[in-house]
Amino acid sequence: MYGWRGRIGLLVPSINTTMETEFWGIAPHGVSVHSARIAGGRKGTPEELRNMEKEARLAAERVARVEPDVVVYGCTSGSFFEGPTWNRMITEELTKITGAPTVTTAGSMAECLLRNGHRRVDVVTPYVELTNERLRQFLRGHEIEVGTLATFDMLDMFDHAKIRPEEIYRRVKETTSPESSAVFVACTQLRAMEVLDALERDLGKPVYSAIQATAWMTYEALQIDPQILHCGSLLRGLSEPAGAPAQPLRKQG
Repeated sequence: MYGWRGRIGLLVPSINTTMETEFWGIAPHGVSVHSARIAGGRKGTPEELRNMEKEARLAAERVARVEPDVVVYGCTSGSFFEGPTWNRMITEELTKITGAPTVTTAGSMAECLLRNGHRRVDVVTPYVELTNERLRQFLRGHEIEVGTLATFDMLDMFDHAKIRPEEIYRRVKETTSPESSAVFVACTQLRAMEVLDALERDLGKPVYSAIQATAWMTYEALQIDPQILHCGSLLRGLSEPAGAPAQPLRKQG
């Protein structure tokens, strides 16, 4: 059977074309990814984001049939929009439905920042201002302050996938400030993972992304060393010796 090391039940918005592709792309031998799609989400309105919680429960019922070892709720804004309590509720609901531990993207974002000691971060998103403000509030609820926030300001969440990696690279470099200890790139529809190593080398600080952080918590839950060595220091840290924190690849020269 595929997934003899671990089966991931991935719940993604129906319009998402990035996260499923990247989760399969980094999956090590013996790990399988089984997706169910959450209806709605293209317009990114408050009503759509709230409704995704109900739709996620329906998707969880379907993915539960493959008996996943971990379930992933792969929508950043859908898990942070109503705050930390909402995110915890989603986690508990999906775990109850599937019988497997649940990882959410918003929870992964907060956890990777807190565990690595970041209390002030710069953020790049594709979101409109209302969603950006909810992101600030969510992180503030975890005692993390947002320094500079830059956005591509796109309401249509399908179009987020059309933002090219090189555009993300440039926007992060333009956004980062000396006062912030890290940068986070939000949204599981953005192709950010492929430029994380370059950004960490060029900025000399950690740069995290939504899909990367979610994968990090997923493989921690599976207790698997995935040997993902080219998607930033966070994932590379899963393969470091115990007690040796991962460091960004350093600038040359």
